[in-house]
Amino acid sequence: MLTVSTQIAREDDLTIFARMLESVRFADELIIFNMERSDSAARTLFKKYRAKVVEVRTPKVVEEIRARQVREAAGDWVLVMDYDEIVTPALAKEIISRISHRSSSISAFYLPRRNYSLGYPLRHGGFGNDLVARLFHKLDFVDWPHDIHALPFVKGTFGTLSSHMEHHKDASLEQMVEKTNRYSNVEATQFFVGGLPPVTPLTLTRKKCMETFRRGILKGGLLDGPIGLIQSLYQGYSVFISYAKLYEKQLHASKTDNNS
Repeated sequence: MLTVSTQIAREDDLTIFARMLESVRFADELIIFNMERSDSAARTLFKKYRAKVVEVRTPKVVEEIRARQVREAAGDWVLVMDYDEIVTPALAKEIISRISHRSSSISAFYLPRRNYSLGYPLRHGGFGNDLVARLFHKLDFVDWPHDIHALPFVKGTFGTLSSHMEHHKDASLEQMVEKTNRYSNVEATQFFVGGLPPVTPLTLTRKKCMETFRRGILKGGLLDGPIGLIQSLYQGYSVFISYAKLYEKQLHASKTDNNS
């Protein structure tokens, strides 16, 4: 038995969410972790696909609910999906084949992802070779750390599927900015708790420029044309925001120490 476990947040695009739900109809069970979404359009989709709905508070990062997504599944195997990912027919066929003829040593699988931004494919800039751990044998699942992009722990080994899923990561520039604002808060906090050195003007300049150069030149992002240029510049901006927020936290801590 296969369970697909996914989630939807208040600001997420229902159009791509509906495409994702349609692509996982082959599963025996569908669980949706609903992050405080109450609009009728979303509720209609929940009913249409006969989903088990789990109401949760919106986490800072989705990794905070990943372990629960696996543990609440009824299936022997659990496929964890984000709202903006689509299972291709070839991938669906491969998943069914792999879980039906399981190798006893493999407890989970990495799935290749093809990333899209504003509807355009990203083949370079570090987005081309994207593997995500998403398919788990439930009895072998151990835990999923809460850090951004953390890898889960399982008993046994990981395999890798050959067919890909689609990841429509940015529906709009507005969504990109909202996501950066949310995730940069978490990253800045992790940097601060980790005791990173004080941020200087050189730090901010270097981090922004080097990330843009790394994405656009070293990883060939500019080969993707206008969308590659946008992504290269934007990734530099995203890193800049995280370190600027770290500077803000360090400044606040310094003032607090001086006043105590």
